[in-house]
Amino acid sequence: MKSSFCFILLIISTFIVHSQDTQKNQLNKKNQKIGDWVGYHEETNTIRYKGNFIDDKPVGLFTYFAKEGHISAKVNFINDSLSSSEMYFDNGYVMAKGKFINQMKQGKWFTYSRTGILLNVFNFDKGAMEGTQYLYYPADEETNSVKIMEEYNCKKGLKNGSWKQYYKLGRVKSEGNYSMGKRDGLFTYYFADGTVDTKGSFKNDLKQGDWFFYDGEKSNMKKANYEKGKLVEKKNEE
Repeated sequence: MKSSFCFILLIISTFIVHSQDTQKNQLNKKNQKIGDWVGYHEETNTIRYKGNFIDDKPVGLFTYFAKEGHISAKVNFINDSLSSSEMYFDNGYVMAKGKFINQMKQGKWFTYSRTGILLNVFNFDKGAMEGTQYLYYPADEETNSVKIMEEYNCKKGLKNGSWKQYYKLGRVKSEGNYSMGKRDGLFTYYFADGTVDTKGSFKNDLKQGDWFFYDGEKSNMKKANYEKGKLVEKKNEE
């Protein structure tokens, strides 16, 4: 009697599992995905994604998996054009997060190290970097504060406008200007104490005109002249 009862339970549980599987990965009369779907990696047959469709359009939270099995991304499909995304390292920490509009990055995007430390804040417009971008030093272990390592402006994905690099204590390390991805105008490089190391101008990303090398003291300044990136003349000046 007991064995018969167990057999019946086995049949019922098998039926329930089968019915749950058949409720997933459904198509409507137009051959469009509807309801809950589970996708698989072809090479490994492991789960690639889980999510819900309405008439072939993803809706709500989708979870994506790497072939090895860990979560690689989570995407919340808010409407037909807008979605928010988080991408993950294999250890579970967030790698990057931000929003997409029409499948292109839009607004602020944040990137992190494998241990969760903020590395960069990028601004996007229609998939291209636009506006001020920030790169950071790893956070201080005692204060957990972050310091800017580099900042620059972008236009249509290219550096354009002011550019600065900083020492970890906050002093300017180097500064200059870019014109659509090319160095243009005066660039100055500093020692950690704030004194000038080197300065000179670029034109079309090539050194142009007089360049000055101070070695920390103006009395030992060296001067060199460049034409379209090629050294023309070099001399010491007392």
